[in-house]
Amino acid sequence: MPKSLLSRRAFLHTTAAAAAGVTLAGKSIEIEAEPNYTAFGYSAPSDRIRFGMVGIGMEGSSVLATACALPGTECVAAADLYDGRHTLAREIVGKPIKTTRRYQELLDDKSIDAILIAVPDHWHMQVVVDALAAGKDVYCEKPMSHTSADGLAMVAAAQKTDRIVQIGPSAPVRSCAGRRTS
Repeated sequence: MPKSLLSRRAFLHTTAAAAAGVTLAGKSIEIEAEPNYTAFGYSAPSDRIRFGMVGIGMEGSSVLATACALPGTECVAAADLYDGRHTLAREIVGKPIKTTRRYQELLDDKSIDAILIAVPDHWHMQVVVDALAAGKDVYCEKPMSHTSADGLAMVAAAQKTDRIVQIGPSAPVRSCAGRRTS
């Protein structure tokens, strides 16, 4: 059976574009990546990109709905501090999924390939760095951080782990992580 037609990079890029509010009235977009293209030379270990969602508020529910609509993806878990948002996540996904108040449980799940993050801005650095340390690819809502120290910590984590990182509608952090800014 062929691997997923949707690469991790295309998945994260499309999720970012949709989360940024990009819409085309009256048109539908179908994403088909070439079978030979994979993000940085490796593909998902299964035919689907299995992801977990951290934060199911206003932004998170929109990101989740968009990601679930992409071919070759599957949301398998969601984390939020509020139980009502667990119900919302299940409704958006359209099937029972694991829900928890502790995002670390998603990071411990070896079956999850990527983590989508839509938590309050001041938590971005911690959740991104933790997800990268757990070996997950990451999409995080913008802004990346509120301080240069947090931003540098996130770039360092991306460099160290060699994982894919997408912040909002911009290019993956990995693509610029090796450049000097001084």
